[in-house]
Amino acid sequence: MSPHTCALYLSIKYHRLHPDYIARRIDALGRQYTKRVLLVYVDTEDSKLALREINKAAVVGEMTLLLAWSLDEAGRYVEALKVYENRPPDVIRERVEDTFVAQLAAALTSIRSVNKADVLTLAANFRTISGVAMASVEELSLCPGIGELKAQRIFRAFNEPFVSK
Repeated sequence: MSPHTCALYLSIKYHRLHPDYIARRIDALGRQYTKRVLLVYVDTEDSKLALREINKAAVVGEMTLLLAWSLDEAGRYVEALKVYENRPPDVIRERVEDTFVAQLAAALTSIRSVNKADVLTLAANFRTISGVAMASVEELSLCPGIGELKAQRIFRAFNEPFVSK
């Protein structure tokens, strides 16, 4: 990267084999970088405990934690870090749109696998966010492009508690 920026990469599988590795690497960095990123590839299904450990190491080491669920996504993060490394923060700051569809997209695309095309389909079929929230899995899966799995994810997003007990 640059003289002021560093990025460390770690996969969950590697972390499970070598749990002390990332803490040693962060310690070895010392204080020589002002921008410090830890890029983690989530390559296992059950990663909750490992992510908790990695998050703690990132916080203690004053690193920004980025999670990628595919190698392509990890590569895009590295590219973006390189492109924006010498730019001011306001260049990448979120631009807030105030249209209904933009706000609906912001809410619904946070659900895994829901994209902007799906948002437009849902908006056309259910008209409001409460219409989407009140829809059953069967009603959701009748929409073009919304399969059974995606319909279940949307339904769970609105009908399961945010915090598990």
